[in-house]
Order: sequence, then C-alpha cells, then structure tokens
Amino acid sequence: MHEYILDLLSKNAKLTIDEELLSMRNEYRKSGVPTILTDGLNELILMASIKQPKKILEFGTAVGCSGIALLKAAPDAELYTIENREKSFNAAAENFKKFGLGERVHQYLGDALEIIDKVGDGFDFVFLDCNKSKYKILFEKIKSIMTSGGVLFADNVLFRGYVTGEVKAPHRFNTIRNNMRDFLSMISNDKDFITTVSDIGDGISISYKK
Repeated sequence: MHEYILDLLSKNAKLTIDEELLSMRNEYRKSGVPTILTDGLNELILMASIKQPKKILEFGTAVGCSGIALLKAAPDAELYTIENREKSFNAAAENFKKFGLGERVHQYLGDALEIIDKVGDGFDFVFLDCNKSKYKILFEKIKSIMTSGGVLFADNVLFRGYVTGEVKAPHRFNTIRNNMRDFLSMISNDKDFITTVSDIGDGISISYKK
C-alpha cells in the first residue's frame, strides 16, 4: 500500500481506536498473538459506528481486541463471540472484564460450525474472522440468522495475496485459497446481499443484507 495512505491510516488509528485497546493489541502482536490489523480494525469500527448494531455475532474471539472495539463503537450492543482455543477464550474473558464490558458479552468455547446452532438469531452485525476454510460453510447459516439490514464483515478474505493470485500460494494453503475464492463468489453473487471487497488489511468484504 502507498506510504501516503499508510501514514493517513496510522494517524487515523490514533483518533479511532481507544488508546488503551490499541496499546493492548500492539503488545499481543509483538508477542506473536495474531490480532486484526490496524487498518482492518479501523474499518470495523467505522462500520459498527455507522450501523449501531444491537446484537453482534463474532467468529474468532482471539484475545478480545475486535470484540472490545465493536462494543465500544456500539454502546447499546451485546456481543456473542465464538473461540475454539481455550487459552485465547480465557484471555479474552479477562480483557472484556478489564474494559468493563463483561456483562455485555456472551462467550462460547468450541467449533464455530457446532456453536452457531446455539447462539440464536436476530443478529444485525456479524464479524467473520475464524478458520478461513470455514467461511463458505458458515455463510448459509450466518445468512439465516441475520436480520434484514444486517452487515456481514469478513476479514482476511484476500489471505496474503494468495486469493487474487498476486502472490503464489504455497501448496499447503491451496485449500484455504480455493475456499476463500468460493466464499467471495458466494457473497458477491447472492441476490440477498450487496457486497464490496477491498484490499484493506489482509482483504475485507462487507455485505449488506437486503
């Protein structure tokens, strides 16, 4: 990405993202914990701020950074969030409490494909950031529990440039690349959604359910 744009995004992050949250996110990244990139997080906060959802579903809690950002951007929302790694699940629980958000969070530990049947429906904002090979499998179920006017925000949809072919995918990532291409094709051709795809961060898609 052009240095000028990166500079703007860096300055915007200081205005958009809670300073304590950004500092925590940066510390996790330094220690090797994968968390959402700054420009993707900016976009997520922007969309949640515009939509002001009441019921958010998140696939991939990680350590809670994105969930905290969503709840701060939408103060009337409750978050239902799914994570399959116990260590991350526990770290996220502590972080939600640290930011005074614990009472607005419903955490689930387990596989997304199993948990999705337990979370209910009526979601007006969905953040998809779990196992990349599961995006296309989850899509139809996500669609069925979203409200009209809901937003589906998916991260890492261009996955390191492998999806577009800009970067040649190592053999071990071919399945993820192909599944992500299928997912993007599904959401782009679904008549019930209006979808945009951009190269922000590691690639994001934003889909509005009619």
